[in-house]
Amino acid sequence: MAQRAAPAAELSGRVVGLPSLVGQAIAVQGPDASQKRASVKAGAAVSLTPSLAKIANKDVVVELRGLPQAPPFKVGGRSGNAVTSSHSNKIHRGWRIVAVCGQRVPAEEVPAAISAAQKSAKYTVTFRLSTEEEFSKEKDQKEHQDEQKRDLDIEREQARLREEESRKERERMEEEERLERELQQKRLAEAEAKALQIARQAAEKSLEKSTGLPARDKVQEPQKALLAALAPAAPAEAKPVAKPNGPCDKCDGPHATDDCPHFKKPRDDHKDAFENYQKGSVEKTEAESVSEKLPKSTRVLPQPGDGSCLFHSLSHGLKKGQGASALRAEIADYIASHPEEEVAGNPISDWVLWDSGEDPNAYALSMREGSRWGGAMEIALCAKLHRIRVDIFERRSDHFLRIASFGEADKFEPVRLLYGGRVHYDALEV
Repeated sequence: MAQRAAPAAELSGRVVGLPSLVGQAIAVQGPDASQKRASVKAGAAVSLTPSLAKIANKDVVVELRGLPQAPPFKVGGRSGNAVTSSHSNKIHRGWRIVAVCGQRVPAEEVPAAISAAQKSAKYTVTFRLSTEEEFSKEKDQKEHQDEQKRDLDIEREQARLREEESRKERERMEEEERLERELQQKRLAEAEAKALQIARQAAEKSLEKSTGLPARDKVQEPQKALLAALAPAAPAEAKPVAKPNGPCDKCDGPHATDDCPHFKKPRDDHKDAFENYQKGSVEKTEAESVSEKLPKSTRVLPQPGDGSCLFHSLSHGLKKGQGASALRAEIADYIASHPEEEVAGNPISDWVLWDSGEDPNAYALSMREGSRWGGAMEIALCAKLHRIRVDIFERRSDHFLRIASFGEADKFEPVRLLYGGRVHYDALEV
């Protein structure tokens, strides 16, 4: 069937040089639309259709209009660049597109190149008639490329599977290691907990024997019981101070007791011998004369309930400008560095175990970080470190009653705290 001629304004063609096809077999389109083969030899006469004759040794460049005008042909075939149908008498089925807008284009990219070129007002398409040998060569190349691609895909898939297997093996080993670490940590924690439990039981027995303090779980108000165990209700009296100029403990003379020229033995044990014993040798300080009771008018200075009320109260009483956080850290560090130092006749570690069930280092760390309230142990250590006396009072209906006193009598006013129950403390001012 004759093809419809395209309007003259639609396209124009020009012929350019093409590598010679002499000696090659080419497929030609006969008048009856059947495929024939002809051998083009030097000097041989070959009967070709007019369209084939035009491009037997040439490329054909056709200029086309862009959108909205659609191309007057369709492409396809094995390689994707052959004209499969055309309604232009200048472009024929079987021609192969080798360039678009003067640029060589791989066969598989021809459709995309034409679509892009259509955006211009005009564009050119270069056609070439392929020989059977070229078809075969392209087919072989395509098959070879496809085979290479399949081999590459297989290699990639095998590599992916190997990597996946390796990843799964790593994850399995990591999971086993994690479970093993968790098991070891669990065993270690259980062993530590058991050791602490044994140590706590030993500390409870020791404290009960030395102070009468029962185990913590048997005490209704642990902090109050700890206050009573760590400090007596009355302050310790100041010890007699030996004076180099007397009076002598043996004869009351104006010399040191150890240098007494009259008596080598201790003072006799009878009433007359002790009538003037150390009279005036020890002066009672104002702190020693403090009553065990404070009047109801005593001023209560409430402290913040932020978990550091004890340290706020102690800091207020010390009047040294040391804040609650600094005082907390000082006492916590002392606990960590002196676990075996005795307080009230027992090591700090025993008091800590009784109160918390923790070892001194863990207890001190939580105390320093502010996650633990201070109590009787911290009061005792504050009195020791700052060489002061700390009196603890409870509120009664008409007065404040002293329930514990830490440290020895001092020339300075004692620090007075009001115990509000459980673990809350406020400052007191007389």
